[in-house]
Amino acid sequence: MILLDIGNSFIKVYKNGQIEIRDLNDFPKEPFYYINVNQKIEIPKNGIDVSKFFNFKTNYKNLGIDRIAACYSIKEGVVLDAGSAITIDIMEKNFHKGGLILPGLRAYQKSFATISPILDKKIDPIPLNDLPNDTKKAMSFAVFGSIVSLVERIRDNKKIFLTGGDGEIFLRYFENAIYDKTLVFKGIIKAIKERDAHNSPA
Repeated sequence: MILLDIGNSFIKVYKNGQIEIRDLNDFPKEPFYYINVNQKIEIPKNGIDVSKFFNFKTNYKNLGIDRIAACYSIKEGVVLDAGSAITIDIMEKNFHKGGLILPGLRAYQKSFATISPILDKKIDPIPLNDLPNDTKKAMSFAVFGSIVSLVERIRDNKKIFLTGGDGEIFLRYFENAIYDKTLVFKGIIKAIKERDAHNSPA
């Protein structure tokens, strides 16, 4: 089984337990299942859209299919997906309670650079124990500190599931957290299995 997570910048391909990053429009020739957030992409006919397979319970309007997939294998917990954007979603008893959207780390970095050349610096993980005494650390502290504070405010002692390209960076900031780069694909697999079970003869 080949699974695709089609984003705005690239395609993640999941096959035999491995994830491969491909350029947009570089699709497998074999049949594949996919989710897609990029409305400009034309999907080949050998692709099967999984977006209708999810039996996902939420009151959130127009929740992105990538966020649905990331949350779908989680019954209880906080899902922090750190990529081009950072999304934070709360699952409770198989129900999606709501979530937040923040810029991704590179988006924060680009935003600072538009303010002043002095702020054109890389955002790096930093300890949040003491106030910074230089500009680079001040920027990094503000970014990571605000994200961590938001998560701690809404987590309600729930386990945190980290995913996305920058997700592993946040492991150092949270107790009771795990990083799983395959979380979206686990949700896709669960949805496919549920659809197949529903359609199988009694």
